[in-house]
Amino acid sequence: MAYLDPTHRILATGFAFGITSLFALPSQAQISEVRGAIMAHNIETNVSKNAGKEDGPDVQVEVLWNSPVWLKFAFSPRPGVVASLNTQGETSFAGVGLDWTFPVSKNITIDPYLGYVIHNGDPLENPYAPADSARRAKFNAEELALGSRDLFRLGFAVGYRHSESWTSYLVYEHLSHGHILGGSKNQGIDNVGIRLGRNF
Repeated sequence: MAYLDPTHRILATGFAFGITSLFALPSQAQISEVRGAIMAHNIETNVSKNAGKEDGPDVQVEVLWNSPVWLKFAFSPRPGVVASLNTQGETSFAGVGLDWTFPVSKNITIDPYLGYVIHNGDPLENPYAPADSARRAKFNAEELALGSRDLFRLGFAVGYRHSESWTSYLVYEHLSHGHILGGSKNQGIDNVGIRLGRNF
């Protein structure tokens, strides 16, 4: 079960900032796109064993900036910030990342992204000792323990450009620490959803 303080305040601040940006005309040219998404939370995948341990949906807001010149060597990803709020009080997160856009046709793009986030899911590890086998097994079967307060966020989207101003996306993302940021426990979260982007 997730707790609400203090990380929840950070998430709420980022969410409010994103919603405000979505409807405001950009006064600075560096803002490239503001996005809002609805995501199915903690879904079943071929590699996931955690589906059903938490409910959704999630509401996400992202703000992306134009790619700086110094990122041209990396195929010009756009830097951005994201806030994701779980509507059932489960794991929410906020963080930063890079988003690439590769045109497939005039209106269709492939958009992979990579980021780093902080989440409010708790506890991070199974709190029961191995000797307490019954409660330990029950926890493993029912609760999500992500193993690290910070996680990688990897995703993939297919975008459709409706006009100069609006793009819609189908999105898949995975969050976990990959045994790099955390310890032996490496459960993850897989989310899928739809996203609408306002381009500037």
